[in-house]
Amino acid sequence: MINSVSGYHHRLRTSQRPMLSHLETAVDRIFGHLRACGSLIADRRRPGLSPAEVEARIRALGLRPPKDLVQLYAYCDGTTTTAGKDLLGKISFFPGFYWMNLEKAITVYHSVSTHSLWHRSWLPIFANGGGDFYIVICESASPFFGEVPLVMYDETDHIAEFKNVSAMFETIERCFAQKAFFSADGYLRADHAKMSAIAHSVQPDFTEHDI
Repeated sequence: MINSVSGYHHRLRTSQRPMLSHLETAVDRIFGHLRACGSLIADRRRPGLSPAEVEARIRALGLRPPKDLVQLYAYCDGTTTTAGKDLLGKISFFPGFYWMNLEKAITVYHSVSTHSLWHRSWLPIFANGGGDFYIVICESASPFFGEVPLVMYDETDHIAEFKNVSAMFETIERCFAQKAFFSADGYLRADHAKMSAIAHSVQPDFTEHDI
């Protein structure tokens, strides 16, 4: 009887745990893939912020964050990097780009948003250290609200590659799982043709386009 009651309470506690969203599951799996690749960034994961804090800090910039961007930083506040000490190639979250924590993303936003070619609604979340960013469009009136383009700082043409943050992270996770992203010579590498095919399978109703 005691064992039966104990088992009941265990099942009750388990059932009351909130189920992870697809985005949160993708984040966990990506860190698992990074650890399997021997990446040092796998151990630089930052705990999430409160949703209210994420929302407030982004809105303080005059931006409106899409729900999955808030959910992302509430689950994991990017990764910890040490300016001037970490080699960019060693801290990549996926080939070529590292994941900025929210404070860093906001700092970068303040730095780049004064540029004549930078739209005020673009919040950078991934950077390559050379002026290229994956950004999230945080303007609810925009037809591209929530999309994730690759923005190259001194270029005028930019391509929206993902329909939202969730699709981006699912694509990254599948790319690791299907070996489109892999480790070679201590660095993350990419099979770009395979990555493109995976991205299309994740978001078959989305077509890359200029912004």
